[in-house]
Amino acid sequence: MSDSRDALHTETDAATASLADYIADMAGELATMAERSELTMLAYFLNLARVEAEAKARELSASDVAEARGRA
Repeated sequence: MSDSRDALHTETDAATASLADYIADMAGELATMAERSELTMLAYFLNLARVEAEAKARELSASDVAEARGRA
């Protein structure tokens, strides 16, 4: 890939990682609300979404670091 495409890919991954991190935070807050309201199944699914979003954010952040090291 050219340098401009690499930069665009890295920016897109960074934005997606940031969005996934935000979704993880919001899902966590909603899960807490659901738990307090004894909405057990809903809390379970919201926590599942939180974990998935956290994993994706970590994955994208790790790929950004690896790409940056590869260019250095």
